[in-house]
Amino acid sequence: MDKSKLLMLAAAFLLALPLAADDKSADDVYREGLALYQAKDYKAAGDKFEAAEIEADSPAIKANSIRAQIGAWRMCGLLYKEFEAIESLMERFPEYADFVELVKREYEIADAYYQGKRDPAFWSLRWIPWLVGDDKSIEVFEKALDRAPFAESAPEARLRLAYLFDQKGKVKESLEQLRIITRDFPDAKACRYAYLALANGLYELSRRGDGDGAYNRESYELFKTFLEKYPDAPEAPWVKVRMVRSRDIQAGRLYELAEYYERAGRKEASERYLAQVLKDYPDTTSADASERLLVKLDSTFVPEDFREKPEGRLPHYRTRPIPAEASQLLIAPGDSDRRFLLPVFSVHLPDEQDKEKSE
Repeated sequence: MDKSKLLMLAAAFLLALPLAADDKSADDVYREGLALYQAKDYKAAGDKFEAAEIEADSPAIKANSIRAQIGAWRMCGLLYKEFEAIESLMERFPEYADFVELVKREYEIADAYYQGKRDPAFWSLRWIPWLVGDDKSIEVFEKALDRAPFAESAPEARLRLAYLFDQKGKVKESLEQLRIITRDFPDAKACRYAYLALANGLYELSRRGDGDGAYNRESYELFKTFLEKYPDAPEAPWVKVRMVRSRDIQAGRLYELAEYYERAGRKEASERYLAQVLKDYPDTTSADASERLLVKLDSTFVPEDFREKPEGRLPHYRTRPIPAEASQLLIAPGDSDRRFLLPVFSVHLPDEQDKEKSE
């Protein structure tokens, strides 16, 4: 049954009830709103339904007025007023609310904001495209997730919410959303992206300074879990490189501690950290320096002759040099029938035949 028929049924129900004085006035206003709705003047209809809600004493009339508002605000594209009406109905009159459908609609409203939809800042000036209201996506996503945390749309919603938090510099909140996805939705499509975003976010934090190395260790374990869970993912080579770099960061942190204690004259503490680098991170970029410093501190230490060199740890990719600035003019602005404002030059990339000729 469509919304217009539901509104008609609600109106008929109200008309059949004996009404008090205030409810009679509210009913008259409601009828005016219904007529405006049927005439497709949805903004004016929403205002009337709002007035009817305020005037009414009866919970039934108030609830049905709010339900009518939801439909009117939706039809004229005022997302935030629709969201507020949905929240009002569920909070104040839950017995009149279709919880599943209303929460589903909240997820849809949040997605619309995420995709760039904005309410007009002023209804009378709604034709001006840049005169719009604020982005309400975070508020609506949070409310929808609070009401239905395990809804079908929840993993994707949390992924988008994590991105929005990150864009606002709220790193802690962003990472928390990603952790919830990996914990509560291990089979969701969004889980794969959550692992990548969470592991990489922690990796970047570890690069800026990691104290006890907790960020680095967690990111490494998440990258490892990702490879176990998605071994054929196209991101797998990138993840492997990140894991190598993560070990470099952890080994570098230990080496810096060893240098600090060496400068402070605490030889035994320095040797302990250097030994940990060579034992746990022998293939990292800090291993050679650790070995040299340990030889300096402990004359009895025998360095390894066959330790894997760091250069061999990472994949090699075929590269091409950036070509020199082109000199051959292809299109002049005056000859382009106003399609180009700047001259267009040839960019000649050498192919294999060119290489053979040059050799």
